Amino acid sequence: MRILYICPDTGIDVLGRKGASVHVREMIAAFDRAGHDVDLVAPRLVKPGAEAAHVPANVVRVRVPDAVQDAKQRLDDWVARFVPDTSLPKDLRRMLYDAALDRELAARYETDPPDLIYVRASLLSTAGVGLAARTGAPLVVELNAPLADEQERYRAGALADLYRSVEGSLLTAADLVTVVSAPLRAYALGQGVDEGKLRVIPNGVDQRRFKPSLPSPSERARIGLPAGPLLGFVGGLRPWHGVERLPAVLARVHHQHPDTKLVIVGDGPLRAEIERSAVDHGVSDRTVFLGALDHRDIPTAIAAFDVALAPYPDLPHDFYYSPLKLFEYLACGTPTVASAVGQIAELITSGEHALLTAPGDLDAIAAACSRLLADPVLAGRLGRAGTELVHGRFTWDRNAAEVMAWCSLVG
Repeated sequence: MRILYICPDTGIDVLGRKGASVHVREMIAAFDRAGHDVDLVAPRLVKPGAEAAHVPANVVRVRVPDAVQDAKQRLDDWVARFVPDTSLPKDLRRMLYDAALDRELAARYETDPPDLIYVRASLLSTAGVGLAARTGAPLVVELNAPLADEQERYRAGALADLYRSVEGSLLTAADLVTVVSAPLRAYALGQGVDEGKLRVIPNGVDQRRFKPSLPSPSERARIGLPAGPLLGFVGGLRPWHGVERLPAVLARVHHQHPDTKLVIVGDGPLRAEIERSAVDHGVSDRTVFLGALDHRDIPTAIAAFDVALAPYPDLPHDFYYSPLKLFEYLACGTPTVASAVGQIAELITSGEHALLTAPGDLDAIAAACSRLLADPVLAGRLGRAGTELVHGRFTWDRNAAEVMAWCSLVG
């Protein structure tokens, strides 16, 4: 089958290191392993100077037109005089790019349509809807977050009604909508999606790479991993991950395990705050920032952690995430401490696959870490059970197979 995968988000470098970038490539790789040919269409590939990741697809870059960039910049300059913190200029770029992308898709694929159009939903984008209507190709839309809600809550969104209207138009036009969690299913239903067109498909792993291993000293040194017991975190340094409170956790663990260090893999706007917190808690000399590693190196980092952390706080909204880091931690057999929220609490049994704590409870997180560091038998048992769970149920191959099984039913 020939699949057209569209990622219209101007904020995602599809060949870069963001979690969303990894998700795009892993689904495409799973389609490829299943014998399908994939075209990947996106506006951005990789940041200047960065190494491009491999993806088994025919990559078609549809750039944001210069005229659209110019319009965005002129609006940016004007709006900044009055409201410096607004999404309006970027929203304009999204809208104008959506129209340009539809024209480009028509020119490239209308006379030679794909067998399936697969779209990663993006704010203010109806990518793929027009092409599907004109060619009759089935349209699958993958929804990873409540985009309209996120834009209003976290990014100074200025066009609430329009966000919802465009998002609803995309979702209701799809033949199948896949969502990564139960709260997102409820959100999609609220946007008017027919219940029969919805599937909950959590994130997954490539079990060929994310598996138990013992990194060699040279592998550890190559990516900057220190010696000693390690508490580890992988992900974006953003407020909804709870990572800014990990220096306080390390300070508590240090009382019982003084040689323990904290390793943070990832980057983001909270890095300076985390660095200050490490100083304030007297653990700056035991806190190591590795930055955003190449995804090929993430299994090595996770396998080297003695305890992996997913310390999500108590958020003022539904926990709609399907935490990629959690599946990768467990797949590698690394003992894990995570917050008992949302999909984590649904899929993970505390004491069987990992240790779960109340969100934001630093004392409980530290106690769970200390318990695992002191009890290698427990740590090993949890690690093995976590690997078995993820390898058996949560892989990209299974996710791709579920989408294709639906296609065979409607095809």
